[in-house]
Amino acid sequence: MAADETHFIQTYLAPLASPAALGLRDDAACLSPSAGTDLVITADTLVQGTHFLPDDRPFDIAVKAITANLSDLIAKGADPVGYTLALAFPESPSDDWMKQFADGLSQQAHGLLLGGDMTVGGDTLVISVTAFGEVPQGKIVQRRGASVGDVIFLSGCIGTSGAGLQAIRDVPWAKQAGLSAAEISELASAYSAPMIAFPDLVAGLVRTHATASMDVSDGLLLDLQRLCKASEVGAVLQADSVPLNAVVSQLVDAGAFSLEDAFTAGDDYVVLFTAPASALSELTSGPMAKCHHIGTIQEVGSGVVVTDVSGQPMPMGTRAGYDHFSGG
Repeated sequence: MAADETHFIQTYLAPLASPAALGLRDDAACLSPSAGTDLVITADTLVQGTHFLPDDRPFDIAVKAITANLSDLIAKGADPVGYTLALAFPESPSDDWMKQFADGLSQQAHGLLLGGDMTVGGDTLVISVTAFGEVPQGKIVQRRGASVGDVIFLSGCIGTSGAGLQAIRDVPWAKQAGLSAAEISELASAYSAPMIAFPDLVAGLVRTHATASMDVSDGLLLDLQRLCKASEVGAVLQADSVPLNAVVSQLVDAGAFSLEDAFTAGDDYVVLFTAPASALSELTSGPMAKCHHIGTIQEVGSGVVVTDVSGQPMPMGTRAGYDHFSGG
């Protein structure tokens, strides 16, 4: 007899549940925010063929689904406290698929599952996660809030996922670029199963220092434009200061992958934020420093300008990042 929804939930998902989930045996969860905190809520939907590839491992798909949401919470300065999960399958999954998927969820967010839904229908796998986090009351860091003179920071490297997707889709390109099997695997993993470095530390730095913040999921240039628009400011982005993975840097130097590719590819899941210039030293030096200074906030009329090492504007083309509704 084929496994049913209750079997999948109780066998693979209930062990991952928060106490607030009531054992995943009720119609809803009951979540009480900690005293003195606000609840921060975010949601992301992943569609097979758009956000992950048909032959991606279930483990990796789960990691990516959780990472996309955790990244949003971290960018708001929030600590995760739970998530809900909705799965729409084109056909009933196997036990092996569910076990691998649950293992990926467990690695990223064990004990935080609050509930959700499972169904069969449609032509492709669709995964929706809604995540909940907590910040001290009134302390959520919004996209708006950057001021002229603020410094722009990134919490990690840009372009690794984009290079990984290209390596997966275009094996001859990867070979022509001289990438080793290990390097291809490293890039591919950044796309298929992105991880967030030092999430608790970065969330704390955002809470303490940031004037405006968001995660980079659709491309650095596009997301910086969005932050600037919300804050009614402009920005200068210093291209040589943007952190690149060592393999991506090698590809850029060889002309196989451009800075424009790196700045617009998306799926990076690092935090882009602004802070007063007085925070520069604490954020970029010392044992707790995990951020990279990449530019400065300017007057709104300047727009977002990318400059080279000599401070001269660099042409970046018309594509700033990925937009689902414009097709790229």
